[in-house]
Amino acid sequence: MRLVRPITNSFSAILLLLMMFLLALQGKAQENSPYSRYGLGDFVPGQNILNRGMGGLSSAFADYSSVNFTNPASYASLKITTFDIGLDYNSRSLRALNPPRKFNSAYLIPSYMQIGLPLSKKKNWGMNIGLRPITRINYDILLNTRISGIDSAQYSYLGNGGTYQAFTGMAYGTKNLSIGFNAGYMFGNKEYSTRLSFVNDTINYKTTNSADTTRFGGLFFNAGIQYKIKLNEKTILRLGFHGNLSTSMKATRNISRETIAYNPNAGVVVIDSIYSSQDQKGTIVHPSSWGAGFMFEGENMWMFGGEIGVANWADYRYFGTADKMVNNWTGRIGGQFVPDFKSSNYWQRVTYRIGASFGPDNVQLNKAIPQYMFSFGTGLPVRRNVYTNQYTTINTAFELGFRGNKSNDIRENIFRFSLGLSLSDIWFNKPKYQ
Repeated sequence: MRLVRPITNSFSAILLLLMMFLLALQGKAQENSPYSRYGLGDFVPGQNILNRGMGGLSSAFADYSSVNFTNPASYASLKITTFDIGLDYNSRSLRALNPPRKFNSAYLIPSYMQIGLPLSKKKNWGMNIGLRPITRINYDILLNTRISGIDSAQYSYLGNGGTYQAFTGMAYGTKNLSIGFNAGYMFGNKEYSTRLSFVNDTINYKTTNSADTTRFGGLFFNAGIQYKIKLNEKTILRLGFHGNLSTSMKATRNISRETIAYNPNAGVVVIDSIYSSQDQKGTIVHPSSWGAGFMFEGENMWMFGGEIGVANWADYRYFGTADKMVNNWTGRIGGQFVPDFKSSNYWQRVTYRIGASFGPDNVQLNKAIPQYMFSFGTGLPVRRNVYTNQYTTINTAFELGFRGNKSNDIRENIFRFSLGLSLSDIWFNKPKYQ
């Protein structure tokens, strides 16, 4: 007789991870990065946590049970339904040179949530459905200064918001060539405000507030290609390329210029509105980008590769206005190694990863801002249930990054610990009892 195998355990685990993701998404993470004021904000790492352990290598990476959303051509390699979710713990140290100051912050944010589906067992055909943050805006900065001929003044700069993508993708491949795409909706918001308060012992000045709130959204599309070359019986070379054209997103903007006061019971109270403009219509242009790389692979034992990514951020526009953004590039190098995936020793079956990335930032304030990131990670296999084909891999990535150097007015040191849970299962099978 035939019996449909229950998959309750898989769905229960997915529901639990989904709740964790939503709780982190709703959390008020305070990274307090002044660089996030520019463009669409600071980037959330744009790779799977597995790939981050290798310095972010993803252009030429493909695996039968891992979902690499950076290059959608990799979906063609999927052979097992995989639910993948990631969370990031970030610790940031900010140093300002003039005057010398230091700030620290720590926060937990969601990284991505996705499910990869093989659409055919006999053909290289797969798809992915996912949700992930792209950028984050978060800062709260106080600046004390003196305005000549008036009084001491305090500027308060506040910012919140971010950009997200909800997407689906598909890929089809032959024995050596795979082509895929992602398409979906990119959306988000930007909330900026600047408050000016005069400090005086005898005169009680009111505080001014200049606020700008924008909501935006639009369709996006990116595509990728991968090609596999067999070098010998145990080694292959995989080449990858992916990219996207610029995206114009519709935006609605509210502007206000007002006098405010703070009440301990009511909070911020508007005293007088100097200027207000509601529901301004415009566009935000998200620029084009591309990446290309190579990956050597040795019989499920090791991988090593490199890649370069280029983004045309000088083309970014906010209601027709440019920002302090420049075109930038990022180089990556890394690899992974499994001592013996058939061994009975657990630590021999663990995947060990290491990598690095480097290149200039897309924000430029008077001079270029260099970025460096060093990473290592592991792929920890969880005991597989041979009767149900359900098993889990816990991917970790530890990243240490530097943004800026002694020639920049502001420097950031970043430590990031990322945890990814990849639940794989062979769904919809109907096992036979003899």
